[in-house]
Amino acid sequence: MFKVEIKNLSISANIGITAQERKKKQLLKVTLEFSYPVKNSLDLNNINNVKDYSSITKYLKTFIKESQSHTLEHLIIKTSNALEKKFKIKKVKITINKTAVAKKYGAESLSVSN
Repeated sequence: MFKVEIKNLSISANIGITAQERKKKQLLKVTLEFSYPVKNSLDLNNINNVKDYSSITKYLKTFIKESQSHTLEHLIIKTSNALEKKFKIKKVKITINKTAVAKKYGAESLSVSN
């Protein structure tokens, strides 16, 4: 079993409870963790036998940018389910940090994770 982490991926997205908040894109820092099994007999130098991190990262960015979610909690659930289904990965954990909102309140970070 391999564990993968893509840490603090910068994504600008329209998210928020109010229409006013959703008008302007907000910078999100997204960390994705997941695992997947690999058979010992496979050639691990062959991209067909491991997960393509580039494809997963591109999909993650596009999915979040196009999301219609109002809350981070909803976005995390929808994104986790989509990634598990599309890439056949397990134990998906997503952490999203709203850096600008954290600074607004004098905090170092404001994040939600599953």
